[in-house]
Amino acid sequence: MSFLSILGHAVEGYRRNLRLISIFSIPLLVTLPLTLFLPNFVALGGTFLRFGSIGRDISLLDASLIVLAFLVALLLFSFALVLINLLIRSQRTLLRLGHRDAERIESSTARLFMIFLAVFLVTLAFNFFLYEVRFYGIPLHTTLGALFGFVLAVAVIFTPQAIVIDDLKTLHAIGMGMWVIERKFGHFIKFLLLAAALLLVNTGVFLAIGALSGQMLWAKYAAIVVNSIVIVPFLEVLKTQIYLSKYTLLR
Repeated sequence: MSFLSILGHAVEGYRRNLRLISIFSIPLLVTLPLTLFLPNFVALGGTFLRFGSIGRDISLLDASLIVLAFLVALLLFSFALVLINLLIRSQRTLLRLGHRDAERIESSTARLFMIFLAVFLVTLAFNFFLYEVRFYGIPLHTTLGALFGFVLAVAVIFTPQAIVIDDLKTLHAIGMGMWVIERKFGHFIKFLLLAAALLLVNTGVFLAIGALSGQMLWAKYAAIVVNSIVIVPFLEVLKTQIYLSKYTLLR
């Protein structure tokens, strides 16, 4: 199946399920105020943790609030992805969601949460290890650390689909996700290019609005809202359609 056909399925699936997808995206939007408790910066319609700005004398209470806000935000993010994948699987396979699917939401969310948390912790540890290391004056945590984080993110990019659609356990889900990337590599590259284009356009539009209105901070937060309730859910729908394309009976 061509990427254009998959994209067509994604657009149609998103359009037909717009109301439910918007409702399921609310947990993504709820993460926005939670991330304000964290040391962060806003870029490309998202918030990114700035661990280098955390003081060494941070109090136990401050550290606890930061950790709690991060864990709740990550849990809500995992929950939203599970719901979106369940919905699109049901719509594409013409199978109604049953009692067993509802029972699996909790376990699938927990599995996905643990995978995302493990990826974050490994990436964080790697960057802390490189924090003081420089190569010809270039800090390696901003180059090699970023590359390491990207590779890990790619390794689990189709894990939500493997967990929700095929009900695979953690390691098998990661393996299946990487198998899909290998078998659908052209689709995967086009997905990355489309995702980058959508994020850049979203950011550019709201930066222009912020510059014209003089409300740059609010414009950046508006970009995050659009990213949370429109772009990320659509990209998740597209990922699900790419994953489902491995089944030859689904055309």
